[in-house]
Amino acid sequence: MRLASFPSTAVGGYRFGVSDRAVVAIASSVLHDVGLLTSNNSDLVVDKNNLRKENSKVRKDLKFQDLSEAQALPLKGLYFDGRKDSTLIEERVDTKRYTRKSKIGTFISY
Repeated sequence: MRLASFPSTAVGGYRFGVSDRAVVAIASSVLHDVGLLTSNNSDLVVDKNNLRKENSKVRKDLKFQDLSEAQALPLKGLYFDGRKDSTLIEERVDTKRYTRKSKIGTFISY
């Protein structure tokens, strides 16, 4: 039985392109260091399949998030860090969704 989910851990690994195994190793070691994960209590064990499920849940939630809620978030600053990253862009044409890669500058918002 799973007692907790870790959406921020899943998003962090997905955002920075870290492998699922590395994210799981880091999350498990942090839980062990904090004392939440012991040999007697292993309910919070994180494995790569649970991380992948959490990634898909977070992506689905973000995809269907209301645009007005996203625009209501306060944007304190927008900075350009000068890097050119490959960004995955999803376009909707009628009922179909098309994805393409685009090389654009990376913006960091705070």
